[in-house]
Amino acid sequence: MNIGIDIDDTLTDSCPVLRSYLEKYDSVYCNDKHMLNNIADIICGHFVDDAVARFYIENGKQMASEIPIKENAKEIIDRLLSEGNKITIITARSKEFFGDSQSYNEAYLKNHNINYTKLLTSQDNKLKTCLEEHIDIMIDDSIKTCERLRNEGIKSLLFTSDLNKDKETNCDRVGTWLELYNYIHNM
Repeated sequence: MNIGIDIDDTLTDSCPVLRSYLEKYDSVYCNDKHMLNNIADIICGHFVDDAVARFYIENGKQMASEIPIKENAKEIIDRLLSEGNKITIITARSKEFFGDSQSYNEAYLKNHNINYTKLLTSQDNKLKTCLEEHIDIMIDDSIKTCERLRNEGIKSLLFTSDLNKDKETNCDRVGTWLELYNYIHNM
């Protein structure tokens, strides 16, 4: 099986780190908790204005380097690979905010001992990417991405995060990497 996996808030626990940076720097770049009120857009790489983009350009790499891998993610990915699956990491993390995004993310994944078959960065259109890469199932924290994939006939699995846990969707959900493994194993 060819499995696609998003990075932020799927493979990693991004939201707490992003939230702490936004709390620290919101008044430097904006007013009235503007960035905190747009955290869901920011974590998906959708920057609502120039101030938010400037914040991310100036802090994105440092912030991302502090983001931990989710519990059991490494072990489950290793198990899936050992069972003959292909793991394609698909992220919207782009050169605009990470410089050489490919090298930056390769180093990040290597530093956290995350094995994979292929890494694709700067992937704003995950539907197109999943079609081109023949992804059988995509795991992402974005409801919009998962619903779009599902509507086009690509299996998707929503990883529950702080930002989507209270939102309605018809997508199948998992909340942990152990649940993710059981879901895939039972497909």
